[in-house]
Amino acid sequence: MAARGSIGEEIIGRVAGGLGCNPNQITFWRHGLTWYPGGLTQHIWTEEVSREAPLPTWRVQVRTWCLKRVVASSNEMIAAIGAELPLNSIGALIRKPGSPSRLGLGASMWLSADRVDWTSRLMASVARLQATDALRLAQARPVVDSGAAPDVSNSQLAIDGMAAPVPHVPEPEVPVSGSIEALPFLEMADVMRAHDGVRAIATHGGITASVPWVLDAESEDFILLEMRVATREPLGAGLWISMSLPMWTPAHLMHALTLNEAELATSSPTDLVGGWLVRNQTLMHESFIPWALCSGPLVRHLAESAARRANWLRQIGPSVLPGEWPEEIRGRVLPFRRMP
Repeated sequence: MAARGSIGEEIIGRVAGGLGCNPNQITFWRHGLTWYPGGLTQHIWTEEVSREAPLPTWRVQVRTWCLKRVVASSNEMIAAIGAELPLNSIGALIRKPGSPSRLGLGASMWLSADRVDWTSRLMASVARLQATDALRLAQARPVVDSGAAPDVSNSQLAIDGMAAPVPHVPEPEVPVSGSIEALPFLEMADVMRAHDGVRAIATHGGITASVPWVLDAESEDFILLEMRVATREPLGAGLWISMSLPMWTPAHLMHALTLNEAELATSSPTDLVGGWLVRNQTLMHESFIPWALCSGPLVRHLAESAARRANWLRQIGPSVLPGEWPEEIRGRVLPFRRMP
């Protein structure tokens, strides 16, 4: 194990080795790196975080910038971007700090000193999948037609050749039908039920759970959670995880942006693998983990993270999510710049 002061560099070195690209295409900096999958810019870095834990703790962050000239007042543009998000695997839509007319995808995961190898390998895969999501979003025809633009020129994008910088997830050695039994759904349902007011049922292929929005026996509002085996092209089989919030007004894409950015903040206790989006006017967190990456430890980690997310949302939701989203949002809730 490396010394405490060098674990950040060790993590980045391991992640870089898992990206599957030419090392000469990577720029290293203290506790971080930058590379350019398909022409887009992706940053990966670690932060040592002070919190109560038996072992030193870090957070691994991944960002891929993919869109520019995004205007909050364009309903067509917001609708086009929002419609593309359910096709993502594990990319959470966010704004670029200091330049809110530029959008990208983000992810983060907590890492303790005893999980360096496991988390580093996972985050290398997360980075590749996020790059794939970002490249698709940057070239989605409805998004481009709405007036948004790729973060680099079309001539620099290489979505057709992205198999080289963003390797395809390999097929699992064990068939899905023969390995579902190995995933700890029953165990994790028991863990979820240990939280106040949580109801959880394990099935052959997943977990269904409900978390009271308010710890009040008379409340009828619940956060709904589902984990199940599913298929999503072109990645094939995997584990689909969703969480939906009770809403008292139709959800807006900006609700999703707000929650994604809150989860990426240093003060958040959650891992953000996947992201918030709007589906059928409901605010949902979704992620899809390809089967080749699924394992017992990862399912436990994601289930525990979902329980932490639900508890965290009950605490911060009322202060982060407005009851009604203003019709006029330029310069108020979402400071997007006007298009020139």
